[in-house]
Amino acid sequence: MGMAASQARYLALVARQSNCEYEGQQINQARLALSNQSANLFNQMLGLTVPVPPSTQDFTKYQYSFTDGVNNYTIDKWNQLAQPDSEGYNYVVDYHYKANVYTGSQKQMSDPQVQFSVPGAVISPDYTATVHAIQAALENIKEKTDIYEAAKSDYLSLLANSTRLATYKDTATFTKVTNYTGDAENGYTITYNSPQTETINDVEYTLYTDPQDTQTKFGKAGNTYYVIDGTNVTPVDPTQYADVIARLEPTADKKTFQSYASIQDETLKSKIADSIEVLKKCDSSIDAAQIFYNADDDGNIMLVTQTDITNLVSKTGTGTATILPTYHVNKDGTEQDSWQSTEQVANDLAKLLNAQVVAKSQLDLAEQAYELLNVPNYVGNNQLTPLSSLTDAQQAEIKQIMADMAAENVQTNFGKYFNPDTGEYYGGIYQFTLNGVTYYTTYDDLANSAINGKGINNIDDQPRLPYYRADYVSKEIKKQEKAILETDAQGRFSSVRFSDDTIKYSLNVETITDDKAYQDAMNQYYYESAKYDKMIQDINAKTSVIQMEDQQLELRLKQLDTERNALTNEIEAVSKVVKDNVEKSFKTFSN
Repeated sequence: MGMAASQARYLALVARQSNCEYEGQQINQARLALSNQSANLFNQMLGLTVPVPPSTQDFTKYQYSFTDGVNNYTIDKWNQLAQPDSEGYNYVVDYHYKANVYTGSQKQMSDPQVQFSVPGAVISPDYTATVHAIQAALENIKEKTDIYEAAKSDYLSLLANSTRLATYKDTATFTKVTNYTGDAENGYTITYNSPQTETINDVEYTLYTDPQDTQTKFGKAGNTYYVIDGTNVTPVDPTQYADVIARLEPTADKKTFQSYASIQDETLKSKIADSIEVLKKCDSSIDAAQIFYNADDDGNIMLVTQTDITNLVSKTGTGTATILPTYHVNKDGTEQDSWQSTEQVANDLAKLLNAQVVAKSQLDLAEQAYELLNVPNYVGNNQLTPLSSLTDAQQAEIKQIMADMAAENVQTNFGKYFNPDTGEYYGGIYQFTLNGVTYYTTYDDLANSAINGKGINNIDDQPRLPYYRADYVSKEIKKQEKAILETDAQGRFSSVRFSDDTIKYSLNVETITDDKAYQDAMNQYYYESAKYDKMIQDINAKTSVIQMEDQQLELRLKQLDTERNALTNEIEAVSKVVKDNVEKSFKTFSN
């Protein structure tokens, strides 16, 4: 029984030892797999490319430029020819310059809220007929406006001339002109009215004046001259006062007219010069040398011409003579035949005023007819203005818009409003101002937005409205030409002459760093660097996990080794017991 127990014990120990050895083999294989994983991670780390920051030198280059006095040019690229051509051109050069180019553009207005003049009315689908009807009404208004403005201008012109000339007309009259003295150089003195008389002590004296002594009053009764001092009358000795008596003149009204050329007062001269210009409207032959003036102490000015004086003096002894006729001038005022009297002017003014009133009534009727049409009048809060005709500037802008939109394959409705053969404008283009900028759109676009809207008067949810304008836009103009490039001592280009230009231009050279490209490269470097750091961190993390697993396996392997050694010792002890038992058993049976 003891021997059997020993053998069983021995077998159990051997089995346990075998199991330890097997588990140890499994751990070694696991550690080998972990070692391979660690090696792979290390190799992966060795295979990573370390990011290198970019250098500004990689983004710096020589840039050549020149100017022709109008534009500044920059050379972009140059390709050397294998052999210079017959004219010596050795490069093909690409270059560019910036210029303001007149360019048409289209915008799309969201929620345009297009409104027509007749709210809620159905918009006719026949856009062409409607456009023509609107255009006819606008042209009728323009025609009637021109007629009205012309009639109004005629009336106001005649009224202004009449009023202005009335300011300068002279209504002074001279009765019984008796004498005049002087000449054109020194002026004229005109005597008029009957000689003055005075009764003293029941005796009537005819008054006389000594031109050289205007303070002394002389009178004449019968054939005797007297000196009058109040009521004192003293006879004049003819022998003593012979010279005085010889120059005595009847005391009468006199007016002296000086020549325009003799005026010293610049203010007065300017005022009379203005009057002369008015007189020339009546008679273009009048000049300053024919004008004479009289200015009294109250500032009143009387003008006469040489002809007026001649006519006046020729009426000596008659009842009344007026210096300047009350003439006015009609609207052209170029010839003497066009002179008119005050009454004639008044009649013409009445006729012109009546023509103005008739023209205004016709204009009102034309505007009323237009108001009966249903026309687009607002985009949002911006008033639409129909263009019944196009100015040269507007026509140039519309043509530019049409050309640029066609080049961009953008469909517009502008072409519908022009005769394709003659270019005649049919109407249908509208103008509005938005944020201080003028834009154009078309009847078709406005009607399309209005009929496709929703809500009251179709004003809600309208489709986008195309609208247009043209303006100068800075653009880069690129050119390519054969050129002769010359170099300096440092090997840099110093001058250029193009095949389409006879001038040789000096080149400016400068180093240009593409800061944007450099910054993009730096951003890529930062990204790659972060990516590299992340991969290193991942590899280190995985390696750390593998090392921890390997340490655990190594600890377990040591435990198994300790257990195996213990089992080996115990097996040896049990084996000795079994051997001893076997020997004892054989000895027993051998006896």
